[in-house]
Amino acid sequence: MDNKKYYDEYISRNFDHFAVCKKSLKKRVFIDMDGVLCEYRPEAKITDMMSSGYFASLAPRSEMVEAVKGLIKLDQFDVYVLSAVISECAEQSKREKIKWLDKYIPEIDAYHRFFTICGTSKSEAIKDLSSNDILLDDHSPNLNEWIEAGGKAIKILNEYNGLNGTFVTGPRLKINSTSMLRRALLDVIRQD
Repeated sequence: MDNKKYYDEYISRNFDHFAVCKKSLKKRVFIDMDGVLCEYRPEAKITDMMSSGYFASLAPRSEMVEAVKGLIKLDQFDVYVLSAVISECAEQSKREKIKWLDKYIPEIDAYHRFFTICGTSKSEAIKDLSSNDILLDDHSPNLNEWIEAGGKAIKILNEYNGLNGTFVTGPRLKINSTSMLRRALLDVIRQD
């Protein structure tokens, strides 16, 4: 089954969760998981990712996790997770990512967790995307598509990315504290 057809079916089965986020006066921050909140394993193959426990076993990127928890406590932003799942094992990878979030960032509740199919634009999962929405991701195509759809973006650097210069329209940062994350978000907001 091709990604687009699978994505459409997945969205229709999970529409209530992909519905328009509640309106708020706060800016919304959408945070990727793999390579941002948790480790990224570039050597992993699809068969590895399809094995039971793969996503649940990813190590947290501790500084980023703590920065996000601190951001939530500040209550200045609505914080969401927006992560892709593999179409070949979408339900399994979603369950495991939920398990991971429950363990490491339970402050982000089920209504603030969005999952989309790998290979589709993350901007499609957020039906009311606007300049009030900021994506933190490590994958330049996701960031560029988000900006094209009207949002703002920050590239989160990890040990594997940021070497090719493919994201040139916004900040590229390795976040190591809540204050650094907050400052980066406020700087992006001021770009209006």
